[in-house]
Amino acid sequence: MTEQERDYLFDLQGYLVLKSVLSPERLRAINSWVDEQPRRKPGEWIGNVHVHSYQGNDGTNYQNIIEGGTIFEDLLDHPAWYSDVQRWIGNQFARLSINECFLNLRGPGGFIGIHSGGHYPAFPCVTRHHSGNWMVGQINILMALNDIGPGDGPTVLIPGSHKCAVIHPFIAAGPNQVYRDTEPASAAMGMQEMYLKAGDALLFTDAVTHGSAARTNPGDRRILIYRYSPHYIATRFNYVPSEELLERLTPERRALIQPVAPRMAPGRTAATAAV
Repeated sequence: MTEQERDYLFDLQGYLVLKSVLSPERLRAINSWVDEQPRRKPGEWIGNVHVHSYQGNDGTNYQNIIEGGTIFEDLLDHPAWYSDVQRWIGNQFARLSINECFLNLRGPGGFIGIHSGGHYPAFPCVTRHHSGNWMVGQINILMALNDIGPGDGPTVLIPGSHKCAVIHPFIAAGPNQVYRDTEPASAAMGMQEMYLKAGDALLFTDAVTHGSAARTNPGDRRILIYRYSPHYIATRFNYVPSEELLERLTPERRALIQPVAPRMAPGRTAATAAV
């Protein structure tokens, strides 16, 4: 598609499907990394990669996954999406940054509840275009590491819901105005299941009302998620990049994970500056 066509569909739908963005070689390397890890509990660490879960039913997250090696670092500025993300988020007031990046494994019964929507007044849910300029608060790149079809717990979303000022009735029936985690999001009206082949990616604004269906098939759904935001939105879990990672990264990639470099008086370190 041309840039104009991508802009139009992203503005209209709130998402794009990017086909075959991960090569077979990279898929094998990433899946081998997963297969080599013994199953761990949330709170444990694999070097500088943190094992985590949001609510338990969403599966196991390997947070800060860029610390897992160059197979993950190289995706920070992948040409399949990077220029679009830069255009939609970055401007004279906002530098691009990584808000969160993780690898998720989700087995049978696991799901994500319905959340987000244009009704919610939060910076990650801002998706605007006016006077020739974009202002997008967060863009997610969800990469399929294996095929995701019916019964695999696919991501679900409501096209165009990033522009909806009225709260979805399914969210409104829950305890708050942004998230309902008691049932899979696929139970809500208007949801569309997004099927992906291994190596495909789903690009979407976090403002789109989304979640997932429950996985009913055996085995794990495997995905990578990189979230991009303007630098003034704080990173989700504030993982401090290791010196080894910073030394390996190009200046452009380093700016993504450290858009505002620490500035401290002589003799101070991140450890001594911590409260």
